[in-house]
Amino acid sequence: MRPHSRVIVFALALVIAGCDSPQSYMGNTAGPAAQQLASLGWQALLAFGAATLITWGLILWVALRRRGTLAEHAPIDANHGQAWILIGGVAVPFVVLAVLFISMLDSLAAFPIHHSSEANQPDIRLTGQQWWFEAEYGAGPGSQVFVPTEIYIPVGRPIDIELQTRDVIHSFWIPKLHGKVDLVPGILNRIRIIASRPGTYEGQCAEYCGMQHALMRLRVIALPEQEYATWLAHQREPASEPTTDAARHGREVFMSAACPLCHTVRGTGAHGRLGPDLTHLASRNRIAGGAFRNDTANLQAWITHAQSMKPGSRMPNLTEFSGADLQALSAYLQSLR
Repeated sequence: MRPHSRVIVFALALVIAGCDSPQSYMGNTAGPAAQQLASLGWQALLAFGAATLITWGLILWVALRRRGTLAEHAPIDANHGQAWILIGGVAVPFVVLAVLFISMLDSLAAFPIHHSSEANQPDIRLTGQQWWFEAEYGAGPGSQVFVPTEIYIPVGRPIDIELQTRDVIHSFWIPKLHGKVDLVPGILNRIRIIASRPGTYEGQCAEYCGMQHALMRLRVIALPEQEYATWLAHQREPASEPTTDAARHGREVFMSAACPLCHTVRGTGAHGRLGPDLTHLASRNRIAGGAFRNDTANLQAWITHAQSMKPGSRMPNLTEFSGADLQALSAYLQSLR
């Protein structure tokens, strides 16, 4: 294969790989809204790609054509030159942009308009804060379930999500399911997402919100209807009782430390609301606002040196635990399924 052919193949491979990445909206979409946006994106990409190729072709033609002296050139016809400017510089761009504008309006018309009202309660309330998301299920006292970093939804059913923030502007963005919607202080926004198939869809805060913006992540996990109902029923249950001596000791460590001041574990005396609800911590895939896998090493490191892992977060370094107490505390937290 010739060198220039290898460059072309490599460039195409990069484009194709990028279109199928976990946070790309251009390929392998999983919802009707994302499909609309992907269709519009491909139209724009192809239109501007064609314009770029034509432009570079003309540049190469001018650069490589046979050169002569100035005396060999006929006088420039001003009318003829103006015609080319009007066609290539005005008419063609106007047609391309008009087609894309009409396609954009068609895409916008396909999205429902939501109005917040007491009679139309959202399925989920999502709150953004520096630097994690919290999903709330259930509107009445006692029926509320708070799940950080992960949103569970049923497949094939429209889910209305109310978006709010506790501090600065954040942005909800799950590229495989929908476009971006901002979380603005003092304003309640809404978005409707539909997952057409089961799966885990990666998301991200898409509005710069401070030093740990890049580690403010989110996952939408779409389950079949029955599995979703089972999951939600389990989330409404209080924390399970520890079954091992280590976990029981770990609960004592948890309750005697500063943990209950910030965290809730339903069924215990811990009712803090500054940090994530830990009632079913062990059932989650990630911790620290989606930044790290939920495993023993990361959990213990997060407890003792959170500021090294995610500087600026509200989680302080808790270095007062002995090795045995830390092992017991992590055993208790990992029993919360």
